[in-house]
Amino acid sequence: MHLCFSITAHGFGHGAISCSVINRLMRFYPHIKISLMTLLPKSYLDSRLTGGFDYYELGSDFGMLMSSPIGIDIENSRQKYQLLFDNWQSCVDSEKKLLATIKPDMLISNISPISLDAAHQLGIKTASVAPFNWAQIYQAYCLDNNAETKAVYQKMHSVYQAVGQVFKPLPFVPLNDANEIEISSINDQPKADLAALLKQLPINTKKIGLIALGGLPFPLDLQNWPKKEGVHWLVDQAIPALRTDMTQIGALKVPFIQLVAASDFIITKPGYGTYCEIAAIAKYKKIRVMSLVRPDWPETPYLNQFLRDRVPFVEIEEKQLAGPVLNAIIEKLTDSDYPDELPCEDGAMQLVEQLLRIK
Repeated sequence: MHLCFSITAHGFGHGAISCSVINRLMRFYPHIKISLMTLLPKSYLDSRLTGGFDYYELGSDFGMLMSSPIGIDIENSRQKYQLLFDNWQSCVDSEKKLLATIKPDMLISNISPISLDAAHQLGIKTASVAPFNWAQIYQAYCLDNNAETKAVYQKMHSVYQAVGQVFKPLPFVPLNDANEIEISSINDQPKADLAALLKQLPINTKKIGLIALGGLPFPLDLQNWPKKEGVHWLVDQAIPALRTDMTQIGALKVPFIQLVAASDFIITKPGYGTYCEIAAIAKYKKIRVMSLVRPDWPETPYLNQFLRDRVPFVEIEEKQLAGPVLNAIIEKLTDSDYPDELPCEDGAMQLVEQLLRIK
């Protein structure tokens, strides 16, 4: 059997979902051939996957253009979708050519409509796996009364409607569609090597704070970042002089997922991958979460409720990321009780079992 995964390069969260599924396949069904069609860096995939795969650097799915880790560039996204729509069949033909050559038994998309349309036109079975689809996101930001945006939305919507199996891992943005198949959250299980990490940090480190705001630059006022005895921060930008309570993430040579598992505090944003990895370690009753306010993103209410039910959690404004205000938030969060444990079942394995059932 040969499965081809198409993975959007919009963000590493989509890669994390797909890699979790692929790792289950590699572990329990090593005879299945895996191909990946994506613009995600191969280095990222190599860091996540446990077995061999064929890598094809191809894709037209950009998701939404971002102005910051939490800001959508709406106008440029609308224009880029119009350009994609105007060249739709040409983009589809590029992926059809590859699919016709490698001949997978099924295409699993997360969540490119171009890849799905290419597979449909070739008669290849399709499945999608993602907590939303781009038609839903386009509808939230770009769809208006203009004929052009209506045509773009309808094209994407019609492709998603034709998918053979639509898997929606918790927490997801509902479509209220009878074709949706709800499965548990999908993520790898973070495992910390705390002793090894602490050897790289100052000897007085008692608690670890992690800033995890995604791959786009998000300048923080680290000069005025609160100092707290015993707390050491892992950051992804230049560290001001004399801030011995901070270490750059890149200097540690530790997989990011292990840093999540080792942290006591994490400052993040609403996003599927990191949220579900945090939820998976809630059973240890250690990590506490501060998440940037992101009210316009359609996933936010579902993601926030999912995590709030599992760990001490608070939303914060960007302006609160400095000085005594942040310190007060950390103090309050530290004193917060942990919610009753809610287990996270293995959505990746649930998906694998269903995929092989419909092969």
